Amino acid sequence: MKVLITNDDGPLSDQYSPYIRIFVQYLLKHTDWDIYICIPNQQRSWIGKAHFANHNPTASFIYSNPDATTNEFLGPFSVPQFKRLNKLSYSIPDLETSVVPENFIEWCLIDGTPATCSDIGLNHLVHETFDVLISGPNVGRNASAPYIGSSGTVGAAIDAYITNPSVKSFALSWAYFDGVKIVDDETFEQVCAKSFEVIDYLIRNWDSEVKVYSINVPLRDLTGSKFKYCPILESTWCTIYSDAVLTPNTTTSNEDILDGHQSHTISFNWQPNFKLQRENMLREKSLTDGSCIEHGNVSVTPLSHTFKVVNKLHGEFQLNDPAQIVLTIPETEYIYGPLNRSFRKHLPNVPVSRSLPVTIDKLTFHYGDYEQLDMDQLMSNQLYHANSYIYRKAIIRKHYLSHTIHSYVVKNRESILNRAFLESFNIDVDYAEFLDDALDENWELRQELESKEKWWILKPSMSDKGQGIRIFKTIEQLQAIFDSFEEDETDDEDTETNTNKVATSQLRHFIVQEYLHNPLLLSEAHGRKFHIRCYVTCSGDLQVFVYDRMLALFAPNKFVPPTEEYDVLDIEQLACHLTNTCLQTDDDIKSNSVIEFDALKDIPSHRREEIRTQIHEAVSELFKAAVNVDRLNFRPLKNSLETFGFDFLVDSDYQVKLLEVNAFPDFKQTGDDLKNLIDELFDDVVSICVRPMFNLPPLHHQHSKFVEVLKLKSNDW
Repeated sequence: MKVLITNDDGPLSDQYSPYIRIFVQYLLKHTDWDIYICIPNQQRSWIGKAHFANHNPTASFIYSNPDATTNEFLGPFSVPQFKRLNKLSYSIPDLETSVVPENFIEWCLIDGTPATCSDIGLNHLVHETFDVLISGPNVGRNASAPYIGSSGTVGAAIDAYITNPSVKSFALSWAYFDGVKIVDDETFEQVCAKSFEVIDYLIRNWDSEVKVYSINVPLRDLTGSKFKYCPILESTWCTIYSDAVLTPNTTTSNEDILDGHQSHTISFNWQPNFKLQRENMLREKSLTDGSCIEHGNVSVTPLSHTFKVVNKLHGEFQLNDPAQIVLTIPETEYIYGPLNRSFRKHLPNVPVSRSLPVTIDKLTFHYGDYEQLDMDQLMSNQLYHANSYIYRKAIIRKHYLSHTIHSYVVKNRESILNRAFLESFNIDVDYAEFLDDALDENWELRQELESKEKWWILKPSMSDKGQGIRIFKTIEQLQAIFDSFEEDETDDEDTETNTNKVATSQLRHFIVQEYLHNPLLLSEAHGRKFHIRCYVTCSGDLQVFVYDRMLALFAPNKFVPPTEEYDVLDIEQLACHLTNTCLQTDDDIKSNSVIEFDALKDIPSHRREEIRTQIHEAVSELFKAAVNVDRLNFRPLKNSLETFGFDFLVDSDYQVKLLEVNAFPDFKQTGDDLKNLIDELFDDVVSICVRPMFNLPPLHHQHSKFVEVLKLKSNDW
């Protein structure tokens, strides 16, 4: 089998190209491949698939000892030094005599790009046809869109397919870690072996739809490593240059002296932020080439030779406003300003209107209240995008949420949801007199209540703003609570209603949940109980982002654990237990009830990070549960996004407990003092989630608090 080796790091060099000699020597020793080498005469990284237009490349030749342990070589020579016994096999003239030993390895150097070397090597080096091209091993990984799109290593392999479609092409990269490019001989031998094994396998099992394979091999001990087919990490980057630098020229011309000016050079220094791109890979949870390498496995990415096409854009189009934003929430709404400013900032060429047209025949993003959205269009018209999914009961209704989590953790015992969701039971009670029947149907709950060992909290499944929440311990107390609900009902519409009451005749689904007896209490908040409000945005089908600027919402009174003297019917005694600000009427108390989570001084920074990490994991796991357990009641749509309000408690051991998930959360409870938090939230939502709906790339800000915690396809069975 005839194999051509090329690269983008250039000829043998300790600094720029330390890997190719080691790999070539391994192949010569362990295979019967007929190997030729054609590489750039200097490092040509970051050049993609480019050729130098109107440039006539020249060749030179160097020679290395096949047993060498260093990158020393003979040459360069202007023509080959070996006499060819078969003149038909080689296209380049040679010498009759030479000082180069016959067993040395010949390296053809071209003063061109990696793609140029691929073209010349495959088509003009020998008369015979090559079977395989291997570009590499590259010094460093070629994983993720920013790297692979600019890689000369990958560019050479793609060019090989373009000029010689029958050649099996590979781009091979060795990913070093922590800046350590040189490892011990044993590790190099192992990496060479793994590289050969995967290439040999792919040659023997070539997929006809694949044009090029991009392979990344970790430069470390590969014991236990796996081979994985991986997609490209679709990340973006930042500028790779500095701002302009003005530098005086070291030489001064006569003209400079005559006109009294010193000449300067304006330069933009090369300074790519490799750390940022590495962090993108480390954050990635799904299987991609980037995350695969970070976990010590070998990534294999099957590539085409063309740019990826966005299939939904095809056919004729008009140039008169092909898109629109429809913003139908009232201008007095708390979030109207942040939304409108974000649309103007990140989508300046898309007009914003205040009403939805009858016919939607162009790309439209509609932000409105749930009742204002056109659900029929959302299901049937891919031009219509909106700020809500249609079906999401699996997470936003308390009894559905409990069922979703329970069904998931039964099969996923290691999930954080096992410990991040308190023991819960669902009961259906139409009227207070039927409570006993409901407990008979839920025997486990009856046993728990009869044991009288724990305090419990009762929550109506479909109520919000803290309505109907009660704390109790015994069956008798629970019965008294339901009796009080019915006593509070009235037919008199003029009667003032207590916002904390609930009518069982209107709601039948309730959740009974273990009451957290040891909430985290902070001296700076005078021992008041609090919960964390975290905004979570889902985009399409399905990306999940957690907004790391979270809120701490405090109860109005100091926490007092319930005792045997606790009166379950005394609403005022609930004040120290409920952290919902909607129940607080005193403006002074309300203003001290919402604080940014990161501003809490009594929680050490490392504990805050632990809490944040748990929240990230719990959110990710909940959406995995929703799409796997209850597809009927949670259906992400490609043309939708939605921001939910997640509420978490924290216990005295700094363990988070998920309380509930709110659709269309009350952003206004953030208050005026922290409104910049909401401004930043919607700036991220629009720049990262809405822009792609208009076929524009997302804009990731370097200091963004908008963190992706999950990326999957809900219909990927």
